[in-house]
Amino acid sequence: MRTSGRPRIALVYPSTYQASITNLFTHIAYYFLVEKSDALVDRFTLDNPSEGAITSRKLHEFDLLLVSANYELDLLYLSKLLDRSGIELSSNKRRKKPIILVGGLAAMANPEPFLEVADACYVGDGEILLEKLARSLSLLPDKPADFLESLGEGLYTGEATTEKVYVEDLNDAPHPTAEIRSKNVEPVYGEGFYIEISRGCRWLCKFCLEAYTMYPFRYRSLETIKSLVGEGLKYVRRRRVVVYSLSPFDHPRFRDFLSYMVENGIDFSIPSIRWDTLRLDDLDLISLSSQRTLTLAPESMNRDLSCSIGKCFNFDTFSELAISALKKGFNIKLYIMVGLPLEREEHVLETIKHVKYLVSYSRKLRKNITININPLVPKPHTPLQDHPLITEEEYLRKVEFFRKEIGENRVTSLRWLYAFLQSLIALGNREIGKLAVSLALRGLSRRNIVELSNTLGVNTEYPLRWRSPSERPWHKVVFPLDHVVNKLSL
Repeated sequence: MRTSGRPRIALVYPSTYQASITNLFTHIAYYFLVEKSDALVDRFTLDNPSEGAITSRKLHEFDLLLVSANYELDLLYLSKLLDRSGIELSSNKRRKKPIILVGGLAAMANPEPFLEVADACYVGDGEILLEKLARSLSLLPDKPADFLESLGEGLYTGEATTEKVYVEDLNDAPHPTAEIRSKNVEPVYGEGFYIEISRGCRWLCKFCLEAYTMYPFRYRSLETIKSLVGEGLKYVRRRRVVVYSLSPFDHPRFRDFLSYMVENGIDFSIPSIRWDTLRLDDLDLISLSSQRTLTLAPESMNRDLSCSIGKCFNFDTFSELAISALKKGFNIKLYIMVGLPLEREEHVLETIKHVKYLVSYSRKLRKNITININPLVPKPHTPLQDHPLITEEEYLRKVEFFRKEIGENRVTSLRWLYAFLQSLIALGNREIGKLAVSLALRGLSRRNIVELSNTLGVNTEYPLRWRSPSERPWHKVVFPLDHVVNKLSL
């Protein structure tokens, strides 16, 4: 191992290369560190773990691995990536560094399972971490312990309570205008300039991990957004903007931004829309883009049930919007959730009735409505964190009911096994981290889950039952709304 010289940082994204260049933090971190530090920076992904995308160096040659783990299953994928690179997986057994520092939504919400592999997790916005890294890199590679200690607030090692740190004003946060692009691989959402206009969500739906962990809701000013877009479009092959936001129409100037893009001949793509923030005249603006599918997430089409999770569905208003969208040439993708608290059979039947009505209308217009069904997956720091995951039998029964009533080709669903693994890691402790690592090495299957949990003496039943506040391994990680969440938890 090198003991002096220029520090080396590997940006590790435990998914495909395509997914990595769709993740904005990959761009932010790469350009920030290249411009603000003297570090040698390279990128690694699950489909290319053996050598860096830029330098072709091996992963074990780097001093620091900066990992983005936004999804719970990233713990398995990270373990695979490290194993293929010849790096010791257990943080307790790893003597030869690199230091492994993990951030991202899933890791900061509950770092405990990730600490089986990581030396530390970062609880907070990545831009603050990057500023600290740039100041502390001189401690690498010779003083790894001092380096971690220098990162200060937001760093979680399992020892002390850690409060989330966050950027108060997004206008001051770095956002690259030149973004990483490949001649051979397009980002998931296609070519264009990718921009985050807001962070967090003011609605705080009871199941939403991102809303509670990304709180408070913040947004970039219209002037800042225009400036970034004007510069960013110089570096992409297509005059197109891809908008990142949990609920874009909650930005107070979003309609002005859409008008600006239309007036300047800029194509655009917008993410899933909270339907009750959408106006009929908004459809006219969106229809001027090349986007032809609107994604809406009512979760349930029963008013009382949807209100209980923070959605408050109204079919008259929703159907007017949906039918208007179909008439303007849009296809519609709906997200429906089952396994919600207080959910009864009549709630599911009402959702199916309303969807069937909209599907019949779409047929007349030769447009398409598809439905994606997911189970409620309980997540830390949300009011539903102690709620049980729906059983597989009940979940499959409800999914099959949707398929029978609405049509096999219109309904997709998340595999229950993946929902179970998400909840297992999201709610789990360090022992679950060991199980996840072992699964990554042996292979993901039901049989391996059972055999390895028995061998390791790990209980995997807890996601399927109600849990008490004392069973929260993430209790040392503090987010701004935790005091409110504890009162709201059912």
